[in-house]
Amino acid sequence: MILLDADVLLIDVRYTSDQRFATNRKALEEIHNRQLAVGITAHALLEVVGILSFNVSAGNIPKLPQQLCLQYGLSVCPDLQAHPAYAGCTVQDLVTQMSKQMALGDAVLAVQVGQHGPWANCLLTWNAAHFVGKLVVPVLTPQEWLNQLAASSP
Repeated sequence: MILLDADVLLIDVRYTSDQRFATNRKALEEIHNRQLAVGITAHALLEVVGILSFNVSAGNIPKLPQQLCLQYGLSVCPDLQAHPAYAGCTVQDLVTQMSKQMALGDAVLAVQVGQHGPWANCLLTWNAAHFVGKLVVPVLTPQEWLNQLAASSP
């Protein structure tokens, strides 16, 4: 079996003007023409879904994992049906979160906050813009938090 990394699919699907596109496409065609078994890790597949989520309608994002697997003839390892959890999150939790147009790392954080930290006062991150309106807790940059702290002090 040949395992593909996320960048191989992304160049083929999204970055068609990449200087490596022709070589990338040729490799994928050879895999197909030679009927070689091809797979992708669950993590790499979810990375692709997360990146593609920014240019796909929210309703179509949950369909992406299966569409990509069918389009490229991919087996996923570990198998998503047999092992539906990822980083303490189910694959479906992550794809649902990605429907809010989030990359994988951000989606994992958002799901984990929702499951394990909804009692938190806020999330502090320098990437607050990535999370605004997408978490069950307020999201602030450290500077915004310090400003709020100073404003509430006598």
